Parts: sequence; C-alpha cells; structure tokens
Amino acid sequence: MYAWTEVYEDEYIKERIEELNQAQQTARQHGKMLVSSYEQFWLPNLNDLPDVEYVRSQLHRAPYGTFEPARDAPFHGALWFMPVAGAELPAALKKDQDWLAASASVDMNARTVKIQINDIEITFTGLNVSQSAHELLRDVNQELVRARAGVYVYRLEPLVQDSAVRHLYPTGRIPTLSNAHTRADVTGFAVLQDRPYQHTLAYVGIAAHKTSVESLWASLIRGRGSCSLRGASILADGEVKMVTQPLADFNVLHAGLICRKALPGKWEAKDDAAYALVFEDGEVEAKLQALILKRLQETLAFPIPDTWAKMLWEYALEAEFLQRLETGGDCRGGVRIDLTKDWQALVQNLLEQEVLKV
Repeated sequence: MYAWTEVYEDEYIKERIEELNQAQQTARQHGKMLVSSYEQFWLPNLNDLPDVEYVRSQLHRAPYGTFEPARDAPFHGALWFMPVAGAELPAALKKDQDWLAASASVDMNARTVKIQINDIEITFTGLNVSQSAHELLRDVNQELVRARAGVYVYRLEPLVQDSAVRHLYPTGRIPTLSNAHTRADVTGFAVLQDRPYQHTLAYVGIAAHKTSVESLWASLIRGRGSCSLRGASILADGEVKMVTQPLADFNVLHAGLICRKALPGKWEAKDDAAYALVFEDGEVEAKLQALILKRLQETLAFPIPDTWAKMLWEYALEAEFLQRLETGGDCRGGVRIDLTKDWQALVQNLLEQEVLKV
C-alpha cells in the first residue's frame, strides 16, 4: 500500500554524526567553530553567512571573524571559524552544540513522525506518506536543522496500524486534475480506462480556488480532452453537471463534477450508457448491484425484479454489458452500463437457462 513498510536505516548518517561531533569538540579546544563551505548536515554553511569576503583558497574573512581550512576534519570543504572578540555573530554561529543521533517512529495512518531521545521529544504532523523513506528522512532532518533541534535522524521505523483517522487516499498520493492553465487536488474520481492515453470521465471531485474550479469545468464542458488526470487525458461522457460547497477554513471550493448519465433518473432515450457510482463505505459490491438494478429499471422497456440483482451482475460483467470504472478517493466503486447492448436478449437467454427465475 505504502511506498515503504520496512525499517529504513542509514548507517552513513549515524557514522557521520559521530565524526562531526568529534570534529566540533576539536574545534572548541582551539577556541574555534566547525563550519562547512557547502550544505553539510547541521553545520553552518559559509554561503549563507553575511558579509563574507574571499581572501584566497579556502580562506575567508568577515567583520565578525575569519574562516580557515580545517584539514583534519572528516569531510572536504571543512572550515574553522575564529570569532573576533566582542563582535556580534550571525544567528547560525551563536549556538555551537553536539547533535544526537536519533531514531524516529512514523505512524503511516496518522501521518506523524515522533522522535524521542533522552528528555527530548519531537513530533511532526501532516506527513507526506507517499514519499520514499529516503525522501522522508531528508525532509525530517532539514526541518530539524532549521529548528536547530540538536537531533539528527538516521533511522525510520514505520508503524502501520489501524486508527480512527480515515483518509481518502491511504497511500498519501493525491491525484490532480489539470488543464493548460491551472490544477486542483482531486477528492475523488471515476473513469473508464477505455483507451491507453485518453480515459472517459464519469465523476471527479476537486478542491481549489473558484477561478481554478471554473477553468477546469469549462475545459470538461468543451469536450476536447484538454484536462488530464493521473497522467492521462480525460474526456467527460456527455453533459457535465457541477455542485459546489465552500470550504471556508481553507478558502477554497469543493466541487463535484459529474456526468448527467451518472445522475439517477436523468438519462435520456438517446443515451448509449448510464453509470452507477457508490460513495459510501461498506459492501460496495452489493450496493453497486442494487444501483445497477435501479438504473436498468429506469432505462429498459421491460421489468427487472430486484431478486435478479446478483445473477444479472455476474453475467452482465462477463458479457461486457457492464464495465468496471477505475475509482478512488470519495468514490468507492462504479460501473458503466452499456445501453447499446441487447439487454433483452441477455435476460431472455438467462431465463431460458433458468439462471433467472420469474
């Protein structure tokens, strides 16, 4: 389900933490501070410091001190900083501390990272669980360095456990709907993957600013396949209806864009298809069977008893009278009902075989 589910450990980071702490202690013994000429773990970066003047190879000067090569340091580009007595130091040079190597536990469902070592406890929320372990470790450490936390993580332990928290996309991979001008996060979708590079859209829910919502809706209405979803162009199946709900806390709109053919009772005699979509959790398959029966009762000229739901579902799928939709987010399941097929012949055949009974 997730990009990674096993413990991830970077031994290189753990070893480098010990080496850098030793180098920092050596610098302190000489009244100096260890600095790097490029981004290196938590060390102050020479390029980020103000008013630094280049003198000669690896030798720099600033109003508040000098930077000279630290040849015994464990990495290339290491510098020793010697402050000028009484000078005001930049914030990055005011705090010289040893950093602790730490392990972190990652709650994949709650999307939190918890770091606890000695009397230090740090928690990050809003985790992007679609990242790889390497990417997540990098982002966590960047935030720890930004906060000057004194802790650097080398090990991640994922916790995949049930929780009261429920997500539209458990893996954290949130798709987007986009056109040439804008994009929006997708809260749910239902598409028929009938062509390799262009899919037929039955429903999509999006969250975005009003102008983006209107732009994407206009693209779907034009029907030129100018929108894309999950790497494929999408084309709405006929007329598209839109319902919006403001999300005031986030200053965006939530919009549901759904084809008329997927709305109960909105089919027309000329339609070649109807759709059945399920938006509730639970027995999705059973709910789809009941919905399909209702759609057939609306569209076909002969009666369809409720007791036929399960058997008609199985045989119609096998005969490709029904086509499963690719769904996600708040849309739990869906099918396309092909009304160009001879449903009367299918039902008559099943009655003759006594698969269906009156």
